[in-house]
Amino acid sequence: MKFKQAGLVSTAFFTAALVAGCALPPLQDSETEKESRTPGSHLQVNCSTNMSPEHRVELDAIDSMMNASENYAALARLEALSFQTQHHWLRWAQLLAKVEQLDYSEEVYQQIAETCDSAQAYHGLGIVYVKGGKIEEGLKALGTAKAKEPASADMRNDFGVVLMQGGFFGQAAFELRTAYELSGKKESMGRNMVAAYYLHGGEEAVAKLQRELGLSNGVVSAGIKFSERFAGGV
Repeated sequence: MKFKQAGLVSTAFFTAALVAGCALPPLQDSETEKESRTPGSHLQVNCSTNMSPEHRVELDAIDSMMNASENYAALARLEALSFQTQHHWLRWAQLLAKVEQLDYSEEVYQQIAETCDSAQAYHGLGIVYVKGGKIEEGLKALGTAKAKEPASADMRNDFGVVLMQGGFFGQAAFELRTAYELSGKKESMGRNMVAAYYLHGGEEAVAKLQRELGLSNGVVSAGIKFSERFAGGV
């Protein structure tokens, strides 16, 4: 009898709570945000760049999986998280591109760029445009990224390589030399720079560049070989 009475009390309490509008807890922001991550939806992008220790641990784990080329698993793990920083959103867009969801990745990058207006978002958007064969759009987005963060070696490097794809060898040489110097003279960026100088001014330009910067013969050879990829540009 006592059990029956307790059940009646519980039922009455639930009914009263339902009438009051608080019988069930509302969806938390993170739950709502997860449900909204579908193609064509308006994303509730968080533009914060403040990383808590927990966020760093989360994203470091995702980065480790990406470094091991476990991109599909990394995407699944990431999507189980609450995207509380812009870094989470950018990783998501990046991973979508890595698993060949280019249209969706482009859509996500566009919304991050529109909401946050960050160099990183435009950089990622530019890379995805280029992967999808949209060179003109890619150049525009990468140019915006570079303008927002002009001292980024990576952004200038990517912009320069895409300029070569478009056949703009002189501008590419400028961007890639800047990237090379900003990077602390990374050989990979030196190769790209040599390719642009070779396409723009031939062996004479490369010889002058080598003297000025003390480039190794290996970097010069690699650059000239790399230039073959872009020799058909306009």
